[in-house]
Amino acid sequence: MSLWVFPDGNGHRMRINEVRYGETDATVRTGNAVVDHMLMHRTIRRFTSDPVAEADIRTAIAAAQSAATSSNLQSWSVIKITDPAHKREVNRLCGNQGQIEEAPVMLVWLADQSRNYAIGQAYDTPLEAFDYFESMMLGTVDTCIAAQNSALAFEALGYGTCFIGAVRDNAAVLSSLLKLPARCAPVTGLVVGRPHPRHDTDIKPRLAQEVVVHDEFYRMAGRQEIAAYDHVMSQFQDKQGMVPVGWSSAVAARLGTKGVLHGRDRYMEFLRAAYMGVR
Repeated sequence: MSLWVFPDGNGHRMRINEVRYGETDATVRTGNAVVDHMLMHRTIRRFTSDPVAEADIRTAIAAAQSAATSSNLQSWSVIKITDPAHKREVNRLCGNQGQIEEAPVMLVWLADQSRNYAIGQAYDTPLEAFDYFESMMLGTVDTCIAAQNSALAFEALGYGTCFIGAVRDNAAVLSSLLKLPARCAPVTGLVVGRPHPRHDTDIKPRLAQEVVVHDEFYRMAGRQEIAAYDHVMSQFQDKQGMVPVGWSSAVAARLGTKGVLHGRDRYMEFLRAAYMGVR
């Protein structure tokens, strides 16, 4: 993969790391195919009607299964949804999102301890560990690592992806629709398809590493560092035809009230029931 991208139509060439941070970070090494692929990630929300090959799905799942997993417990599962009518039902519980409607494939990633619980029952063990929050947390971490691996694989195969947190909006109803057993919970969704050529997206800048990386001890980011990123994001938003509000004001608005959670404020209550075996 080339270490150059063309973020606008005037032929101005920028290094991948310059696009990712809004300015060149000379310490970030580019030119490695795998690293460049990761730095080039973009969320895609518009798709063509082209199908996703079954072999490509299996390849991406193999990549997911190649991710690290705590104690090799493999505490996750995934539901593949391709039937349009079924996908519409799922989408209704996710707020009727356009990317779910257009994408030919939706994957619902599950923190799944039901399989391991059944194994423990077969061996007639006490199963005390399942009553603790760590059991759910372990499955969630495993699930997220696996899902990210699959997204990278899909992108390497020429597809676009978009994670769907809205699978947690109505988690109990969705679990019933998908016939999930106890100790199994939806963590995130992932829609996959060929990016629509008329609705391309740019690489979104991220916070400078000085904000998120802490040497030895935690250090709260200063106002100037956040203001610098606000400026970078305002430029990106303006280029995308959005209102250039920056980043910090958007964060404040996103986290201001529980209404923005769209039902996810009930997710912990759902998890307590799901992982205690009560549905």
